[in-house]
Amino acid sequence: MRTASITDERHRGAIGDLRLFQHTGFEALRRTISGEFPGPPPTRLFGSHITDVGLGTVSYSMPVSRWLEDSHGLIEAGVFALFADAPLATALWTGLPAGRVATTSEINMSFVRPTSRSTTSLIGRAETIHLGQQVGLSSIRITDQTGRFLAHGTTKCLITDVPVDLDAEYPPPDIGPDDTPDPYLREDPPPSAYWTTDEIIGMVPIELMELALATDRRFPVWRMTGYEPVDVAPGSLTARIPSSPWFSNGGPAVYGGILAWLADQAMGGAVFSTLGPGDLFAPLDLNVRYIRPAMINSGDLTATSHIRHHGNRLRVSACEITTAEGKTVALATSSVLIVPGGARQLVAGRTVDEILADE
Repeated sequence: MRTASITDERHRGAIGDLRLFQHTGFEALRRTISGEFPGPPPTRLFGSHITDVGLGTVSYSMPVSRWLEDSHGLIEAGVFALFADAPLATALWTGLPAGRVATTSEINMSFVRPTSRSTTSLIGRAETIHLGQQVGLSSIRITDQTGRFLAHGTTKCLITDVPVDLDAEYPPPDIGPDDTPDPYLREDPPPSAYWTTDEIIGMVPIELMELALATDRRFPVWRMTGYEPVDVAPGSLTARIPSSPWFSNGGPAVYGGILAWLADQAMGGAVFSTLGPGDLFAPLDLNVRYIRPAMINSGDLTATSHIRHHGNRLRVSACEITTAEGKTVALATSSVLIVPGGARQLVAGRTVDEILADE
């Protein structure tokens, strides 16, 4: 039985707001910034929001909430992809007329350095590279609140029509309850949400993963997203998340950034299952190809990942995400650098930046 998570609550944010598509992409985004149009559910779940828009360019910001942390209290690289997908697509949308939208077909991320507890915000600046009648290309540069360069990404989007009556009077959407703070604003997760020092130092990583499977141990980002590992073996991991309305891209489909995050989480678990006691890994890149939309409220989405290359310092993994009906919605690959003793150094008080500077 799935452990309760924030995604079990009634969603907040706009789903199916056709008023957006009665305007050019630029105008729709401008009105979103002004507050006239509400954002989709991920903006309420994670706090990501658009801060500036121009023709071919957008800027977004997202707070680095403690709810995004993993079992070690770290922000994993998949969070960059979760954040990046919206600005990458909307940079293209700024150049589209009413009734047209950009849908992510492929996303590629390169990771420069990790976040830390001193990182309070992710800032993403995306710009259009090419906008055609059927395909668009864009790129993004992600920094922290001080301008420190963290990650770079690119996307390929398909340009599609939205079935909308440009002259209709559409009602505003139901954006859900507002009786408690949005999830990303809630009280920090308790210390019990993480592995203890003794567990990190004294147990082999796959033993830690088996412990999570056998108990109700759920880490902050798992509680936020409903992520559940299902099965683990050396070099492989199967996990699932619900197709919750919280993950809507503003329409009936799951936001592509969530699928990229899920793939990264599952592939990271496959790598983690092969490490020695006290070791860590540093993500280098993530590539995701979207095959078909994953629809909200359609049952669990399952990510199955395997190690494809098992080098001493470099590991490469692959992942397939399928629907409850077994249909493939995304294929992903990633590569990571192994950091021997990295977790022990982390426990000893060194920062992630200091550890990686020695590599």
